[in-house]
Amino acid sequence: MRFSLLGPVAALTGSADLPVGTPQQRGLLALLLLRDAPVPIDDIVDALWGERPPASARSTVRTYASRLRQTLAGAGPDGPLLHRTAAGYRLDRRAATLDTVEFTGLLDRAAALRRSGDLPAAAAALRRALDLWSGPALGGAQGEFAATQRVRLDGLRRTAREQWCDLQLALGAHETAGAELAAAVSEEPLNGRLIELWMTALHRGGRTAEALDAFRTYRSALADELGIEPGAEIQALHQRVLRGDPAPAAVAPPSAPDELPADLPVFTGRAEETAWLGAVVSGPGPAVVGITGLGGSGKTTLAVHVAHRLRDRFPEGRLFVDLGTRTGSPASPFDVLGGLLRSVSPTSPLPASLAERSALWRTTSARRRLLLVLDDAADSAQVAPLLPSGAGCAVLVTAVRRLLDLPTARWRRLGALSAAEALHLLGAIAGHDRVAREPAAAARLVGACSHQPLSVRVAAARLLDRPGWTVERIMAQLDDDLRRPVVMHEDCKIVDAPIRRAEAGLRPSAARVFRIGALPATAERSVEDVMLMLRLSRPQARAALEDLVDAHLVEESAADLYRYPVLVQAYARRRAEQVEGPGDCRTALARLAAGHAPTTVTV
Repeated sequence: MRFSLLGPVAALTGSADLPVGTPQQRGLLALLLLRDAPVPIDDIVDALWGERPPASARSTVRTYASRLRQTLAGAGPDGPLLHRTAAGYRLDRRAATLDTVEFTGLLDRAAALRRSGDLPAAAAALRRALDLWSGPALGGAQGEFAATQRVRLDGLRRTAREQWCDLQLALGAHETAGAELAAAVSEEPLNGRLIELWMTALHRGGRTAEALDAFRTYRSALADELGIEPGAEIQALHQRVLRGDPAPAAVAPPSAPDELPADLPVFTGRAEETAWLGAVVSGPGPAVVGITGLGGSGKTTLAVHVAHRLRDRFPEGRLFVDLGTRTGSPASPFDVLGGLLRSVSPTSPLPASLAERSALWRTTSARRRLLLVLDDAADSAQVAPLLPSGAGCAVLVTAVRRLLDLPTARWRRLGALSAAEALHLLGAIAGHDRVAREPAAAARLVGACSHQPLSVRVAAARLLDRPGWTVERIMAQLDDDLRRPVVMHEDCKIVDAPIRRAEAGLRPSAARVFRIGALPATAERSVEDVMLMLRLSRPQARAALEDLVDAHLVEESAADLYRYPVLVQAYARRRAEQVEGPGDCRTALARLAAGHAPTTVTV
């Protein structure tokens, strides 16, 4: 469980946001979390109402505490516990985390790293600290204590932001610093230190005129609002910018490869997955995190998106390798290591054996902060030699199936988008106005696409190619093409390709269950259905269906009950006709009908 105060006051368990009540009840929760000790009821009254509490204040506090206790009980028997002692109310967080504790710990770590001279690591710690924020501190909480703490924490955040920007400039990342500083200056236009940093970033980026304009705006604002002139340091910086001198001299950064593909201009959904991946990748290293799912579910897109979001935390390199499993010719670890070593250490000679290259890669990465994306992995044997050893490194792996021989890896299964996310993606590509004109047809269209990103993109491309067609007409044509194709269109072949690869990876017995099991019109299939249709034992039927779950071809919807996604079932039914033949298909359906027919009893 996680408590959050760096933004709206929240209590989070898994993906659920527990209801923490009214503004004053949130204020009580924040008080108990920040004090982390018994708080007398009189202190609580003062914190929530100040000098003029209502007559019912003490009973109201007891009501708030009771409600919070009931809410926190939803976290389970080992969750946080709010209890009353002789000294007052106390919240025992137990294993729950608190983002303010993490934030101040990261600030302390950044300060120590800066003193030791490890500027990249110090900048990364500050970035992690700043990324914990989701809005003004103690959002939604009411009371004098909350207001005081909000000022204190927001001050720490502003200081951390200044320090991070200062470090980015010291590391030569003036463009990265400039984007953050532009937002910071808009919030604090009279902060002279921020103006100095922003002028420096602009000047180094070749935007000298903008740097001079920033100084003029600042000087004018000071004169109008405070009646004073800028300080001596920023005046001296202004003169250096006018002369074209460096402002100030930058530390020459090491060469840092950045091989990530471009992030999508439109990235839809996956908020929970993005947050989880970011948290794991940002944790103690070397972190290895994997994404599995059917082809077309957006594994690569998500990995690249997360990598871009975290790029500032890995200042010494962001590397991307396509391991090529989908092509049928997976890349060899020997060749991949050669590319990685050339990217990070181009002057080093390459060893002649896989073991030596892997050892050199571990040595080379040991003291670096590197992010490595290994896309479309075949198996653990392909991935294991590529893993870096440095505590500041992280690896994102995408694969169709979980690689069980990577014991340190944490995995996330990627399913379909939600209906709302799929509709948003369709509108983002084909035009939100066009989708809004036919909302019901658009909802059926993305449903027919199983809410899978690849198929939704294909449908959106058809809409773009046929601007005069309605969404309903596109829906009807797609239905014909996928279920009863006369000639398979190229875009439907694209949608079918990942399902075809998944089918090819199945054991023959599971592949037959995949095809025959799809024949009935309904999407759900029970273990008993498969037993009847293919004359299998219960263990055989269940094992085959579990193979299909592992291959992301069906989803378990209940005990011994499995569901085909729309597109997957359409593909499997076509394949049943082609591979098993019409006769076997009719026989399987007849067995199912006979097995479920009511028994007639003769008296």
